[in-house]
Amino acid sequence: MASDAIVMELNIRAPSANRYVGTVQQLWRYPVSSLGGERLSRLAITGGGVRSDREYVLVDVATGEVAAPETTLRWRRCVLLAARSLQSRQVLVSSADWEFEVGDAALDHALSEFMGFPCGIRRVGDSDDSISSTGHYAPRYKVSPLHILTTPNLANLQAAVPGSVIDVRRFRPNLVIDGIELEDTWVGDELEAGSYSGTVVEVTKRCGMTMLAQPGVSEDADILRSIVRGRGRRFGVYAGVTREGEVCVGDAVYVAASKPS
Repeated sequence: MASDAIVMELNIRAPSANRYVGTVQQLWRYPVSSLGGERLSRLAITGGGVRSDREYVLVDVATGEVAAPETTLRWRRCVLLAARSLQSRQVLVSSADWEFEVGDAALDHALSEFMGFPCGIRRVGDSDDSISSTGHYAPRYKVSPLHILTTPNLANLQAAVPGSVIDVRRFRPNLVIDGIELEDTWVGDELEAGSYSGTVVEVTKRCGMTMLAQPGVSEDADILRSIVRGRGRRFGVYAGVTREGEVCVGDAVYVAASKPS
C-alpha cells in the first residue's frame, strides 16, 4: 500500500482537468512581433503569456508605424527576419547574412538597408511622440496571451490543400499539440499542460501572414484561400492564463469536462 506521503504527492501532481487530449509537440516564442521566432523545449508562462514573447515590435522610425506584413506590401520582407531571446533576456535579430542585438545601432542600420526605409526595433510600451494616437508602441495582438494549434487540424488543412506546404511557422503558434481532438471544440473549456492552465477563449481568425514566404517556405495563397472558404477564416485557438507555470515538450495536455449549456 502506498504511504500517505506518496498518495499526497500523486494528488498534488494529478491534473485538475479530466480529459486527456494529447501531448505538447512543439513550443514557440516570438520575441519580436511579425518576425520569425524560436522553437524551444520549454516555455515559462506568466499572467501576460509566454515570457519574452512579442515584447518588441519592428517600426518605421520616422513615423512610428508598426510593421504589418499581412496588410502592407512594404513590410512583407520582415517575415524573412527572425528573433531569439537569450537567457539574459537580450534579444538578437537576424537575417540570412547578419545578427545584431536589440539596442545596437548597427541593428537599426542593417534593418533599414534590409527593408529599404528607416526601421528599428522598439519595446512594446515605450513612448514615442511620433505616434499621435497613443504616444507609445502598443502590442500587435491583444486577443489573448497564447495561440494553440493541434496536429489533427494541421493534417486536415494539409488534406484540403495537398499541393501546399503546411508549415507551423506560417501560423505563429505558441503551443502545437499532438492531439486526438480538434482544438476548436475546446472553446470555453480549461486547458492544462505542465503546471500551466488557462481558458480557451475563442477560435483564431487567420490573416494574410499564413500565405507569405518565409525562409524555407514559399508564398502560397491557396492556404489562406482554403482557410477562408472552407473554415470561415478559423484555424487554431486563443487561450488565457488561469495559473502561471511551465510547459515542456512531451507534457500531457488535458481539458476540463464540457460545461453544461
